[in-house]
Amino acid sequence: MKDLKGKTAVVTGAAAGIGRAMALAFARKGMKLVLADLDADGLLSVAEEVNSLGARALSVPTDVTKPESVAKLADAAFAEMGAVHLLCNNAGVLGRILPSWQQPLENWRWVFDVNVQGVVNGIHTFLPRMLEQDSEGYVLNTGSVAGLITGPFFAPYNASKHAVVALSECLHHELRALHTKIEVGVLCPGWVNTGLAEIEQKLPEELRSVNKQQEAAEQVAAREKSVRDMVAASISPDEIAALVVEAVEQGRFYIFPHPERKADIESRMRDILAEREPAFPPRKLDQ
Repeated sequence: MKDLKGKTAVVTGAAAGIGRAMALAFARKGMKLVLADLDADGLLSVAEEVNSLGARALSVPTDVTKPESVAKLADAAFAEMGAVHLLCNNAGVLGRILPSWQQPLENWRWVFDVNVQGVVNGIHTFLPRMLEQDSEGYVLNTGSVAGLITGPFFAPYNASKHAVVALSECLHHELRALHTKIEVGVLCPGWVNTGLAEIEQKLPEELRSVNKQQEAAEQVAAREKSVRDMVAASISPDEIAALVVEAVEQGRFYIFPHPERKADIESRMRDILAEREPAFPPRKLDQ
């Protein structure tokens, strides 16, 4: 998709963070935007920003975990814009920072519902209609470097992002095998300065009553503060968005905004090929 001007992008998780930054970056390229998020007020704010750049925006409050909600998003997008060329399955949550066996089952379900099923719902709903257009298109799934390496205390998040990377690779193979005009990309950032780490605020109501029953509250709070500190010192969503635009225009698959993490990925692959236990150096959680 070398020429983005006049084409339509759908972005989930668009009310803040990487989603908002991508929407604004695409708007600067002359694209029309369909913005989706649970945060209706945040969507309207981003839509106003998109409009201020001279681009057209449609905001549709959406719960990506619910197929019927994503179906309404698709109906609105195609009815209003006529076509969809770029689908960004970006909505995501971090979840609790706990040992695997202490993670509430509700947290496992929530993280997988948003991070994995949300991507599945987007692909299942939008891709058939994008293929019918018989025009160039691109599906961008937001994964994470956590989909390629592992570490302690983030098991639901790591496992969900591994699923997103694998799903994206499978989708790429399928679309190539069927000789379609749709490209696929998977965004795998490290820490980004977004609200993803504001864990307590992101939790659904049913999780807040069980979120710290399994471990001393001060230990959980210390880990969460460490994550917030790392996030605050990390790169901006705008930097990520600029790389995404470039990748979409070039039709790239893997998008690594943190190239320094490639050494960690290589180290893990060497552990696997050597059939030795996975290594985790005694350093901060993002390393």
